[in-house]
Amino acid sequence: MTINIRWKQRFEHFILAILQLEEALLAYANHPTNTLYPMAIIQSFEFTYELSWKTLKDYLTLNGVQTSLPKETIKLAFKHELIDNGQEWINMLEDRNLLAHTYSSQASKDAIQRIASIYIGQLRHFKTTFEKRYAED
Repeated sequence: MTINIRWKQRFEHFILAILQLEEALLAYANHPTNTLYPMAIIQSFEFTYELSWKTLKDYLTLNGVQTSLPKETIKLAFKHELIDNGQEWINMLEDRNLLAHTYSSQASKDAIQRIASIYIGQLRHFKTTFEKRYAED
């Protein structure tokens, strides 16, 4: 499989993942006492974020920029103007790592608030930007 196909396949999976994340956020907004929705948001966010940075990594590699680690990939994506807010992407990475490796009720609530108010916007912007690249390639 070539890198050109790989980034497109990852991006296609990302599109499905962000739709699930948006669905979980909407469900939680409509039913904030349901304890399953926060778990769905966290899991969907982790999956969506993983697909986004790996799509960036594959796209950078296709364009001759070698990278392997998430933080390095985010920095290079910002440098190459693939994303417009590098710090928010680093913040997303830190929250993703926190949520994946520890459990704290308050940390989860705080992260869900950031996912709903900040991160979803960054992920939507990424989707819009890469839909254009996808169509051009």
